[in-house]
Amino acid sequence: MKTGKRIGIIGASASGVYTALLAKYRNPSLQITLFDRTDKIGKKVLATGNGHCNLLHDPFLIEAYNHPDFVSSLLHSTHDFGLKDALNQLHIETMTKGELVYPLSYSAPSYVRYLSTLLEKAGVDIRLGEKVCEVRGAEIHTDKGKYVFDHVVFAFGGCSQPNLGSDGSLFPVLKALGYHIVPLRPGLCPLRCSDVPRSLSGVRHAAKISLVGEKTLYEENGEILFKKDGVSGICIMNASLFFKPGTSLVVDFFPDRNEGELSSTLERSLHYNGDDFLLPILEKPLMEFFLKKGENAAKTHSISEKARYYSHLLKHTVFHPSGLYPFEESQVSCGGVSLDDVDEHLRSKVDSRHYFVGECLDVHGLCGGHNLGFALLSALVASGELA
Repeated sequence: MKTGKRIGIIGASASGVYTALLAKYRNPSLQITLFDRTDKIGKKVLATGNGHCNLLHDPFLIEAYNHPDFVSSLLHSTHDFGLKDALNQLHIETMTKGELVYPLSYSAPSYVRYLSTLLEKAGVDIRLGEKVCEVRGAEIHTDKGKYVFDHVVFAFGGCSQPNLGSDGSLFPVLKALGYHIVPLRPGLCPLRCSDVPRSLSGVRHAAKISLVGEKTLYEENGEILFKKDGVSGICIMNASLFFKPGTSLVVDFFPDRNEGELSSTLERSLHYNGDDFLLPILEKPLMEFFLKKGENAAKTHSISEKARYYSHLLKHTVFHPSGLYPFEESQVSCGGVSLDDVDEHLRSKVDSRHYFVGECLDVHGLCGGHNLGFALLSALVASGELA
């Protein structure tokens, strides 16, 4: 292949950094310039995995994505070259906890520092604090000058967590170039629920949640976290990807027990603890919440009827989400560059000099390393073409 090609990468995101490193690994003669408007690379990476940086989900699950067929085609184009193999090529050591893959340092800041070192060793020209204002074919115009390349890679992310660099400002630029942009909305974020009382703010409880419309859209067991005006937790953030106006959130606070078992537990507690019968199984704010919801039943039902009533309530509590939390509190953006505008190698169908990787594409996944996994997969595919 032709050597010495000039490649401009817009966005020092995980996908942008991976693309630069993998392309240089495959063809050291490439001249790669990496642009980012912020002062550091990988700012969003620092916030992943509770600071530990969940790199991948192993095994890689195509069903975790909104476009599984497209993701499957990308996997096929790598000819079964594994994502952990790609990390090993870059001398990145990993560790696995369950199905989650982390850097061996188990530290996101340490991992980002190492990526920076790898970029410098590879000879990538890193231009931080430089904002891309316009793209004309293979020309990149920034607030500091004009650069001419053979290929341009868009790796700038979406709109989530704009304080970390993803502000969506380049989508209008792409639209002007003829790209179709699927409308963006927050993803992997809390759900606003006006019927969650402020008294529950900060309370956590293991539960099974179901997001229900005309049918069940999503369900998962996990920990639910109440906020002053909504609900959060990993299971809720996953459910947010499927949220539609008018859906209901059904919460089973004791998924490991059926209604009959739970009713027997409550009946025993009613006999022994009287009005404090919920205290052995719920934190005080939740106990008070359920007592208020069932106060009419408390007046009219017998002990066995009351036990059955509260058992059903604890396993079928319904909240009514009114919307999503904003981009500032989301982990990913849903939407982006339409997949109709790229081929199976992530090369543009609008301008063959352009490639797209990572979150700027209309691809998003569940929590648990899937989104960083797609960043790596897309970089692996695009870098193979660029090299």
